[in-house]
Amino acid sequence: MQNISGDVNRPQQTVDSKSLPKSIQEINDNQTSAKTADKALQKTPEYVRILNSQDISQALLNLQKAVTPENKQILTTMLLYGVEASPEAFDLVEQAVKGSKRGNKLEASVIAYSKGLEGNAKAVDLISKFLSHNVQLSGSLASLGIGLQGLKNALPGFSAFLDPSLIAGIAGFLDDFLDDTKRIKKQVDNLDIKGLLSKQSDLVQDLRYLQDFLKGINKKLSSSNNLIADNLKKIIKGVEKDSSKFHDVLLTQLILSKSPANQQIAEEFFHYWMIPNPMAKGLKDIEVMVSKDPKNKKKVNPDKTTIVIKCETSDLGDLTIIIEINNKQMAYKIYTSNELTQKFVLDEVPELKKSMEELNYEVTQVQALKKIINIEKLLLPTFNLNDMKRISTEV
Repeated sequence: MQNISGDVNRPQQTVDSKSLPKSIQEINDNQTSAKTADKALQKTPEYVRILNSQDISQALLNLQKAVTPENKQILTTMLLYGVEASPEAFDLVEQAVKGSKRGNKLEASVIAYSKGLEGNAKAVDLISKFLSHNVQLSGSLASLGIGLQGLKNALPGFSAFLDPSLIAGIAGFLDDFLDDTKRIKKQVDNLDIKGLLSKQSDLVQDLRYLQDFLKGINKKLSSSNNLIADNLKKIIKGVEKDSSKFHDVLLTQLILSKSPANQQIAEEFFHYWMIPNPMAKGLKDIEVMVSKDPKNKKKVNPDKTTIVIKCETSDLGDLTIIIEINNKQMAYKIYTSNELTQKFVLDEVPELKKSMEELNYEVTQVQALKKIINIEKLLLPTFNLNDMKRISTEV
């Protein structure tokens, strides 16, 4: 009988044995001696060693898969993200990366599977773009706003071809979305973070309505063999494309915020958002993560939570701020690669404490650390395969 034991992120965590093949099971090292003591009459010699390549090979054979470098990589990635290493799961992941140039497609496919989105090609594509740092909310929002305004301004020029009531109806529909883009810009300028985050989920559905509406108009125009209609179709097609890009960004946030099925992979799971950077034009979006309430993953407990903010600034460089809130007490960890920024942060601690006191919060700790931190590790947690151990028991 063979098992594998691993500590993940924190020593007290255990892993459900059902998440691994029968020949590879996760157990907790710290519990081994206790279980042995409880079952004194069943004592048997146990041999513990680190999980190695031979164990992966044996697991592949148990799954009736060829022992190839590609299959080893698939299985290892599945174990890394806590995906059940069953024949069905392996086949779905294998199919998703088949014919691709790999890159991060394998990782994206496994992450999608871990979140219950197996077989969802759209989710895999969006996660892949995120891993490639190819997702930008501010750029797609600006393009959509320009496209909507351009379409609205162009409509009167087609009055000889379109019914005036139809033009008025289209213009009114576009105005609603233009108001949304203006509202978001105003919230960014006013640093209204709560307002920004609260409406993004609603926008996902609204953008679907917009795309369907534009497709409906284009379909109607397609029946007309007219150069004027072709010009309008081209403009609408551009707006539809911009709308789709912005929709994909918002959908990416929802996918990344979805907790994995394997709840033992981490102690905290996060909601994730991107917001346009108000500090200067051309800077990357600010990334915001807020930990979920352990009792209700759909909500946030404002009295006990963790907030992670990653932002690019023109003067201080890249900053990652982690704030732990416990009732009305706040502990800050601020990460930077710049020594001057580190010194500046420490110099500003008294002012920070004063500002938080006005909001009835007590700042108990501020650490400025010269270190680059990868927030993806918090957002997309993994098991530490180096801590996984194989336990052979002689019966």
